Amino acid sequence: MPPPARSCETVAVGASPSPPSRQRPPTGRAAAATAGGAVIWGTLGPVAALFPAGHLLHMAELRLLIGTAALHLLARRRRSPHVRWQRRELMAVALGSMAVSGFSVCYFHAVELSGVATSTVIAIGGAPILAGLTARFVTRRPVSRTWAVATAVAVTGIALVSLPGGALAFSLPGTALAALAAALYAAQADTIQAVARRHGPATAVAAIFGGATLALTPWLPGAVPWAAADLGRLAGVVYLGVFTTAVAYALFAHGVTRLGAPTAVTISLLEPATAAVLAAVWLHQDLSAVRWAGIVLVLGGLALMMRPQRTGRPSV
Repeated sequence: MPPPARSCETVAVGASPSPPSRQRPPTGRAAAATAGGAVIWGTLGPVAALFPAGHLLHMAELRLLIGTAALHLLARRRRSPHVRWQRRELMAVALGSMAVSGFSVCYFHAVELSGVATSTVIAIGGAPILAGLTARFVTRRPVSRTWAVATAVAVTGIALVSLPGGALAFSLPGTALAALAAALYAAQADTIQAVARRHGPATAVAAIFGGATLALTPWLPGAVPWAAADLGRLAGVVYLGVFTTAVAYALFAHGVTRLGAPTAVTISLLEPATAAVLAAVWLHQDLSAVRWAGIVLVLGGLALMMRPQRTGRPSV
């Protein structure tokens, strides 16, 4: 999908940070929620592979539209009427909306230019690294050695899962777009964490995704007839909106709020590992020994990160 005094949440929304002494290690319900969201995200690729090529942005717009509607229904049940929006929070929502919509555009165009393998490694594998660097050098939050080692192991696993047998078509614009997508993915987590501190995870992602949906409205006129033309396609889009957007992001936001952005983004590396396993089981794609080794590394890295910490120093 979270610390000393000058965290990004404090700067962004003016909230007071939680005491470091009460910070728990990244285990329990928050980690399980984040992992659950990542596993659901892992179904996006296999389901999207069933759609005709050339309509990824149509799918992305409808996915956001349906997911945002579901998130707003969830947020209405959990929203506190006594919490008013602050100007800095609205700025964080605007930034998060740009990050969500920008990620969709940049990642899908990167896939078209550089292929799924290269784009996945850069965009998904690079996001936790950028989230950690932001925490360490921008918000001045300490990054534990355990997190750094665990993230390195998991990112190596993602490279092994994605690259062997993938189409390694190098494109400088595609690589740049994938790198930008990684930064936007990390920014999503930071803004969700900032807004959710006072408004809760459901309201935070509902507001952020509402803005992202508006940003992608130019694709809506073509997206609606495209989905309505086929019942199976429409059912797939509804699944992607309700589950891979609303449910998955609600779980991710719950984890981000309690674990911090770097830890939650690292746990989300389960997404491509899950997608690889589902592609093997559902789409009957072969998984080589190298890819299985990569999946083991991802799981091993996350298990390492979730070990109870011996010191009281907060992790991110």
